[in-house]
Amino acid sequence: MKKILLFQMNGIAYDSTCFFSSCLGKALENAGIEVTWFDFQRQTMKDLEALCGQSFDAVIDYNSKLPGAVLDDGTPFLNHIQAPFYNYILDHPVYHHANLSVLLENYHVICIDEDHNKYISKWYPHIKSVHTLSVGAAKAENAVKSEQHRKEGILFPATYLNPRDYYELITALPDSMQKYTKAVLDCLLSDTHCTFEAAAMQVYKEYDTGMAFPVFAQSNFLADVYVRALYRERVLEAAAKSGLPVRIFGEKYQESSIGEFSNVTVLPQMSYRDSLSAIAESAFVLNVMPWFKSGIHDRVLNAMYNGAVSITDSSSMMDTCFTPQQDYIAYSLDRIEALPDLLNTYVPDEDFRAQTAARAFAKVQTFTFAKQAEYIRTIL
Repeated sequence: MKKILLFQMNGIAYDSTCFFSSCLGKALENAGIEVTWFDFQRQTMKDLEALCGQSFDAVIDYNSKLPGAVLDDGTPFLNHIQAPFYNYILDHPVYHHANLSVLLENYHVICIDEDHNKYISKWYPHIKSVHTLSVGAAKAENAVKSEQHRKEGILFPATYLNPRDYYELITALPDSMQKYTKAVLDCLLSDTHCTFEAAAMQVYKEYDTGMAFPVFAQSNFLADVYVRALYRERVLEAAAKSGLPVRIFGEKYQESSIGEFSNVTVLPQMSYRDSLSAIAESAFVLNVMPWFKSGIHDRVLNAMYNGAVSITDSSSMMDTCFTPQQDYIAYSLDRIEALPDLLNTYVPDEDFRAQTAARAFAKVQTFTFAKQAEYIRTIL
């Protein structure tokens, strides 16, 4: 029987990574794999050190900081576990540059966007393999009693990102750094199909900075944060202008004017697990891709798996796996002003909702944690 060690950390991003680890571990066990969990909240450093010398077929951690952990002799902790280490990263690789740069003996990465896969494969050659695997779709613990119990309108279960705050951070940078970040940002704003790494490379080629490209890209991450925040705000405002009921769960909406719309209800933040219940109670779930141009956010997959209709911008992976206006409602970042009319065309149509949700539910079965476990078995 194969053995996998899974790390868990509570309290991060609405407890999402802990939830993912738990779901993946259960799916692996159902696939006949022995799973050992290490919970940082419950176990001690002594327990962690006791893993040294142990053998597994794989060690998996989400958005891991473990590559930077060293023993007293300065050697990487992970080198002392006899197993390939898989860092399952959920963001653009620039946010994980320090940990991706560590020269572990048996380093592998799982990411959720094919462009991220190519980026890591090119710029971190010591990493032995890179795999693209969307976060598994998960069922809510408390499903709706019937389709008639779904709440009307649109749900957006995510944090508010204030673009003005991030732009202030950019303008507070030293002039030399600010110049590069604004240039990267200009590339992104001029082309919504442009990936962050493509924009960074365009600017990198214009200037002789003396930096390695991954360092340059990482130093300009604020351009990525700002453009994601800006478009999230624009999409939310457009959805509110539809006049349809909109419910929002998440942090920091007191900083936004979105709550001033009479049709918008802003509710307190909730854990990832509880957000699944909110999704399962909803007829429509709004998503704004975090500038993933070749991946799918778990918000989309969870909506489909829980019987709601996803409303989202697209990506090359979405185009491959799902059909717009048949499996989900697709809008364009280039035509956000068209979103209110788009929503008023589709959201009130009950037949469309039922048929779209059914088609998406059938297709999303290939994105479950059980399917993830099957895939992971094949790469061990």
